[in-house]
Amino acid sequence: MKRLHLTVAILVGFCLAGTMCTTATAKDSDKDETKTGNTTFLAYEGAQSWPTGKTTEANKDYSVPVYIGLPDKSYKVLGRISDDRTSGVDVMDRGFDEAFGKEKRRMRNCANQAKSHGADAVIVTDDEKVIKALSLSSKQVHESAPLFDHEHSVVLAIKF
Repeated sequence: MKRLHLTVAILVGFCLAGTMCTTATAKDSDKDETKTGNTTFLAYEGAQSWPTGKTTEANKDYSVPVYIGLPDKSYKVLGRISDDRTSGVDVMDRGFDEAFGKEKRRMRNCANQAKSHGADAVIVTDDEKVIKALSLSSKQVHESAPLFDHEHSVVLAIKF
């Protein structure tokens, strides 16, 4: 039994050490315009009548603007950006990223992923109409959210 506890403690120590090293090296390249981290792009094909909003917060510090909320003008959805680390060791890596990673770096990765697919901007929204149009359950949204500060929102690559 003592060996089991010792083995688990050693494994956790290695995992934490690896995560801290990864975080330290990522800090040096926070401004990299091509990194997409653990984000994936899922192309969208379907109807393009999307809701708009009245006010939105736009962050223009990235390769494309990141809108928190719906923009006030019409747009076309090119695809959804997600984090597909949902099984096996990837779940543990995702947990460490959520605990120790920076939201700023994850936002950069989403913006770069969108830009690499020809998008003009990124929308982060929890609008029910959008989530329903994408045929996602709230569990699917939560499990694939690339932005942990917006864990109940979808991240969309859009074109104006």
